[in-house]
Amino acid sequence: MTNKAENKELGFGTKTSTQKKRLINKNGSFNINRIEISRWSSLSVYHALVKMSWRKFNFFVFLYFVIINLFFASLYYLTGTEGLKGIEATTESDKFLEAFFFSTQTFSTVGFGRISPFGHISSTIAAIESIVGLLGFALATGLLYGRFSRPIARILFSKNAIIAPFKEGKAFQFRLANKIRNSQITDMSCSVTLAKFENEKGTLIRRFIPLDLEIKNIIFFPMTWTVNHIIDENSPLFGMTENELKDAEVEFMISLNGFDDTFSQTVTSRHSFTHEELVYGAKWISVFSQNENGQTSQDLNKISEFEKVSF
Repeated sequence: MTNKAENKELGFGTKTSTQKKRLINKNGSFNINRIEISRWSSLSVYHALVKMSWRKFNFFVFLYFVIINLFFASLYYLTGTEGLKGIEATTESDKFLEAFFFSTQTFSTVGFGRISPFGHISSTIAAIESIVGLLGFALATGLLYGRFSRPIARILFSKNAIIAPFKEGKAFQFRLANKIRNSQITDMSCSVTLAKFENEKGTLIRRFIPLDLEIKNIIFFPMTWTVNHIIDENSPLFGMTENELKDAEVEFMISLNGFDDTFSQTVTSRHSFTHEELVYGAKWISVFSQNENGQTSQDLNKISEFEKVSF
């Protein structure tokens, strides 16, 4: 392994040497705390709404719909419900509710017709609300399209990585598969970087070392892929025992890139395995079999299954 490969910079630098926790979280995000110059200057509403979970997004849309209609209902009520022709309520609470439901009809441009604005003030409020409603639905449509059209590589990783017997020696291995059934990813490439602590003149320094992979590119990705790093005399893992791997607090940082045929875009994925998720002395249980039609079948439920072996 050349010095050029060893000195390849990942972007973490040497300042993470005092951090004992993993650098890449299980969901692929970076485990680095950021203190912003200003919360508002670093805020991107679009990115937040597109990347948040569907549960949070639906809740946000519902909350926005309720709040905006409460606001306009309050305007109708405070300016006098006599400006809304067709209200039949007698109590103040029912009048506000009718104003609220009229607001929802105006906001969504439904307009059932029983209640209509009467007078300049109510008509002006209704006109403003209709514009807000049109813009709101246009933005919601754009956000929905952005969420659905955003290419995501949903890669299924094995829960553990293993040190397994391989050919005449041993290898660091993990398995992965495409989690989306009808998604075709081609030109898949994988890179693995080892992060480990080394004692340098009494100071622990975290080093980042790229690992040579037996196969780092595959053209098609229809099946599970077992990624192998052969542990030989050129490997930074060569000669390290299970206890030494734990003492070095190794973390294997994985970066994947592939071309998604559905979106015609490059998709990426990140993952990592820490020393706590590394099983020393194991081999994978096969996920493959053959069905009654003669097709090769793979059971993704077994992607993390292994059995212990001795070297």
